[in-house]
Amino acid sequence: MDFAKSESAGIYRKINFVRTSNFDILFASQKCIKLESYAWKSIISYQSIQVTGYRFKEVYGGLGKKEVLVRMIGLSGEMPVGMVVKLLGSATYAAALITSLKKDGLIAVRNRDGIKGYVLRAKAKKILMNSNADDFAPYMTGCVETNHVRSEPQRRLRLHRMSMAWVFAYQAGAAVFITEKPPYPPSVTKIGENPAYYGTAEFKKNVDQAGGSRACGVLCTKESAFAVYHTMDRLMKWVRKTERAMRSCVEGSLVKGGYMHQTDAIMIGSTMDTLLLLLESNGGPKGNLFQVDDVYDHYYFIPMEEDSFVQMKLLTDRDTEERFQKVLRRTLERRETKEYALKDGFDQNGRSVYFLYKLDIMRLMRIKHEMMWEGAGVAYCLDFQEDVLHEYFGMDMELRPIISTRALEYLCGREMYRE
Repeated sequence: MDFAKSESAGIYRKINFVRTSNFDILFASQKCIKLESYAWKSIISYQSIQVTGYRFKEVYGGLGKKEVLVRMIGLSGEMPVGMVVKLLGSATYAAALITSLKKDGLIAVRNRDGIKGYVLRAKAKKILMNSNADDFAPYMTGCVETNHVRSEPQRRLRLHRMSMAWVFAYQAGAAVFITEKPPYPPSVTKIGENPAYYGTAEFKKNVDQAGGSRACGVLCTKESAFAVYHTMDRLMKWVRKTERAMRSCVEGSLVKGGYMHQTDAIMIGSTMDTLLLLLESNGGPKGNLFQVDDVYDHYYFIPMEEDSFVQMKLLTDRDTEERFQKVLRRTLERRETKEYALKDGFDQNGRSVYFLYKLDIMRLMRIKHEMMWEGAGVAYCLDFQEDVLHEYFGMDMELRPIISTRALEYLCGREMYRE
């Protein structure tokens, strides 16, 4: 059955609960993992728990969630307390695990200036260095920022932003540990099915002129690369000259590995509401806060929510996105063939149709401007994006949300709907 055209099958109806048994969930390497029967609010939510555990068993030979947490704190330097639940998936289990780790003398709590986070004690660092020195030496030796956590609030908040980016990249399926990805700058032929995420300690030593950039890391796929920023729930400081140098240096270093495409930006935010701040920003009273500019050709916003892993997959895997777009194009009466056109096509009533699921910030702004003389059209988005896009475009734009769980079924290769 055609999922894009079948309203009776529920493609335009939002659902809160899914019950299934032996459901195949898409992993970043495009292999499906068999899971037992479970009831859950969102299929991605369960993925973030189960795939994480599976992945460590596959890569590290049976390590559990305790090792997952310790390793991610080791990469981050300091992890904000709220990220523990996001990483482990259960508030009750997270509380018990934190209590156990503190009792064993492996982690400590830093609570100062209203900022609370977890850091590793010397005992935990020694264990990680003895077991996986190749993965953790760049973060636990020398004068690097993650090895000597400062007391200044701004420095700690930067570590928190980087920690959130590490966790998000890991849960989205990217290779984050040094031993599971090629060194930076990577060769395009050595990037596997999973994207590779490089933190500042890895790429800035090869990109000297990028000092002062607000970037948390660089995400490399087989086809493209992205500078990753985390704005949390506010507008971050933004210096165009510095960020332009960051882009130029990253693109220059990646050319050595065979990357011939431009570098775009991924803006991670705490929730979808952060997107409105970015769309409506004028740079602040002093002009030193983020606003959309010409530093990057594309700024893709991704909320740090569990459902957004589908968006991340579509953004970083062109083959998967092409399959997804083929289905959406069936809703079009006519495709738009003009180069650089904002619309993707027209429906049977002649209205403009837009595919907005990638949340390209600059494109969203241009579409809103286009609506002023062409009128509202029809837009397809993922269900978790619907409310904020309605608030931005107004109720005149007809939004048709695609259920993220159903989209994930389709991307996993299963039949979307059954008669």
